[in-house]
Amino acid sequence: MSEKDKKIMETFGRVVPNLSEFDKEKLLAFGEGIALMADRLRDTERRPNEEAPHP
Repeated sequence: MSEKDKKIMETFGRVVPNLSEFDKEKLLAFGEGIALMADRLRDTERRPNEEAPHP
């Protein structure tokens, strides 16, 4: 894990316990959206001549 990764994890570790349940749900949805887009980008980079898979 890089230093930047560690910093991100530390920051979220401090913030999440202080969030409301509603804000935790929003943060989770945002994170899942980022993960989905990162997976699609990674798939596209592996197969540049093919269309990205559709869920």
